[in-house]
Amino acid sequence: MEKDNSIDVKTSEAQIISGFEQISNPLRAYADTSKKDLTNYSQTVPRPKYDGDTVKILEIVRILNNMVPIKMPEYNFNIDEINGERFYKPDGTLLLVRDFDSDVIRDYYYNPNYTDKKYSVSRILEHDKNTGRLKVKIEPITRKGSKLTTGISIFDEKINNKYTIIQLSDGGVVSNMSEFSGEGKSFKTLFRNINNFKPVRYLEGKDNKNTGFEMLDCLFTESGDIARIRRYTNNKEININYSDTQKNITVKSK
Repeated sequence: MEKDNSIDVKTSEAQIISGFEQISNPLRAYADTSKKDLTNYSQTVPRPKYDGDTVKILEIVRILNNMVPIKMPEYNFNIDEINGERFYKPDGTLLLVRDFDSDVIRDYYYNPNYTDKKYSVSRILEHDKNTGRLKVKIEPITRKGSKLTTGISIFDEKINNKYTIIQLSDGGVVSNMSEFSGEGKSFKTLFRNINNFKPVRYLEGKDNKNTGFEMLDCLFTESGDIARIRRYTNNKEININYSDTQKNITVKSK
């Protein structure tokens, strides 16, 4: 006999909502999304005043958004405009220009294959002057048609395998930031609107011992409210779409 996957009609709406809130929120690690109770299910309910699916996401986004300033300094990638000690390769070609700051050694590596002089520096490496440890890597972004100008990688010496990548647009405005940990297995990425500086998208990926790798993809409205949440696991896709008055939840098995 074919298995009946339908939900008992006696199940209360509160129980259904609670189940969805637990499963769709990737921050609740104890939720077992391998269960088939809600296979291929869709329901629309009134948008709740307190929503467990959005509260923790909004808090994480708020923290990430406050971590990074609206703007950062614009970096100079023209090797001819960099002052400092020059180092050469054995064949006599320029290797790098070294600038000594108060507590940082800053190396500007020459790019001999540049097509535009303003990008004649391939990367800038900042090292701690006392320990020599690499703190920051700065690279120009030269992709045709891209609004991004600079990529910055910040390495956290207090936590192994943790680093942050920040990308800048014109004027040094921070366009997005990503935080990686666990040798790149876990990450959080926040995209900003470069005009009003509000979050527009949040991505999160992490390993879950029960479901494998989990992905969260969240879109925001222009005013900063959550418009859509998507969560993917090895065997389920959960979509939550919001309007001003409704919350639509869809669960699909893979």
